[in-house]
Amino acid sequence: MNLKKKILIFISMLLVAGCTEKFDLGELPLDVEIPDLIGDTSYVQIGRAWTDFNQPEDVVVGFDQLIYVADTGNDRIVMLDLGGSVQGISQSITKPVAIAQDRRLNLLVAASHDTTVNGQEFRLAAIYKIDLFAAEHRIDQAPIKRVFLETPARERIKFTGVAALYDNRYYVTRRGPNNISPINPDNAVLWFSKDDQLLPREQWPNLLPVGSGLRALNQPSAIATFPNRQTTDFVVATTAEESQFKVQWIAFTIIGDAFRWDSFLSPERDAGADLLRDGRFTQPEGLVVDNEGNIFVADAARDSVYRFNNRGIERYSFGGSDTFISPHGLAIDPNRTLYVADKGNDRIIRFRLSTDL
Repeated sequence: MNLKKKILIFISMLLVAGCTEKFDLGELPLDVEIPDLIGDTSYVQIGRAWTDFNQPEDVVVGFDQLIYVADTGNDRIVMLDLGGSVQGISQSITKPVAIAQDRRLNLLVAASHDTTVNGQEFRLAAIYKIDLFAAEHRIDQAPIKRVFLETPARERIKFTGVAALYDNRYYVTRRGPNNISPINPDNAVLWFSKDDQLLPREQWPNLLPVGSGLRALNQPSAIATFPNRQTTDFVVATTAEESQFKVQWIAFTIIGDAFRWDSFLSPERDAGADLLRDGRFTQPEGLVVDNEGNIFVADAARDSVYRFNNRGIERYSFGGSDTFISPHGLAIDPNRTLYVADKGNDRIIRFRLSTDL
């Protein structure tokens, strides 16, 4: 059975299940948490690299078991099957840099929008939603809705990452130079409802837009959520030179009647957490968390990918300029195949643990 027939059957099942409303995978039970696995040896490349991209900055494995690539330099999202065959290309989206899929099968895209105001041209940070369900998964015909747009007064802001939660709410990382305002600094994690409403800034009472310590969101570059947990926890990367902790696992905690966000790992409590080791990263641009809670980090400046277990201990890392040039986006499928958006080489590469082969 070819892929198109499989997709049509899949969509038909969703239509039957959802009747007149869009089916919501968030209604399904999540996978049980699996203990951390040990004994990995090395990652090896699978097959040939997928090419014909122009500086791709992100890749995601969808809940529909299709691969989506933010083909940044070509202003488009590319849909592929697990074998790398192109199944469709979206309508034009200006400079997509990050992509995620929610459990309603919408694609969430952090990108830009070109506009003219009073005769002056602006390129503004924007969030888009691609409704695959409405087009029966034909991405070339899928409606694209711009759900959020920064104003010309904030033209130096960039959106850098997007990640969906279990209930279809989602996070967006944002960075920029103006971080004086205590209410709406440029450096931030934005939290959107499943219907694309920006939730109040008060949701983030103790995350800082500048600084070098724990809970500092100083020039955030990527964000990832936990795929099989009903949690609002997230992992965030920052690239400011002064940041001491450039990758952090941030958790929501309630103490009495108050709530706050805290680093799940800390140097004092988790002395062996390599994830928090000062100087471990230079320019982390890509994040993904697998079903076991392993955290993968792509460091664009070091041309490398790092893997840490769910206690922040480094398990295995690989790369170098002979393997990657400025790796950005990361994705992983249920079979533990790791996908890397190798931006500087204009390609997507797949890897598997050698113990799996």
